[in-house]
Amino acid sequence: MYRYYFPSCPIEGPIDPPVPYAHAASYGAIPNKCAKCDFTFEGSCVRYSDIVNDYMHLDHGPCGIPGSTEPVTVENDFVFSKVKVPHKCSTCHYLDFDNIHGFYCSKDSDKWGDFHRSLDWGDWKPEKIYIHLDPPKRTNKDLVNLAYDEKLIEFIKEHRKINPEGSIGEAKEDYKFLRGRIESLP
Repeated sequence: MYRYYFPSCPIEGPIDPPVPYAHAASYGAIPNKCAKCDFTFEGSCVRYSDIVNDYMHLDHGPCGIPGSTEPVTVENDFVFSKVKVPHKCSTCHYLDFDNIHGFYCSKDSDKWGDFHRSLDWGDWKPEKIYIHLDPPKRTNKDLVNLAYDEKLIEFIKEHRKINPEGSIGEAKEDYKFLRGRIESLP
């Protein structure tokens, strides 16, 4: 889940008062600092999208509920997730889920509407930022880790396993592509 949060928002500014916002059939509000930000796009954020190849969550700031923000897997009577959320969120009654947004925070839903509050990762940061290859190529966590660890041969093997239609030359180019993005991260 944290792949949509990091790199963190570099923009300082107030979260409140929320600014009314609508996109397509979604209505609600976004954080004040996001309303005039050049990175805001369709209720999401495009900060570092040129590096991570994805939209990011808007920054709603701290939720005000104390607890650890170390990532944990969500597990209860109804769900066992493959993604991680902040520890304090894993047992919080505000943690909610839908098929479009995945896990999200429903705290202050009357304020944010369809533009849900982001999960509060506090000061925690991942050791590695997840980066995608350009579609239609597939990327997985192992492939990204091998690029971070500069293991070209293992990267090529994994690349060929998940992208069997690609050549060794393409795998090498994708390795260079990911390494370049990794090196340009803040």
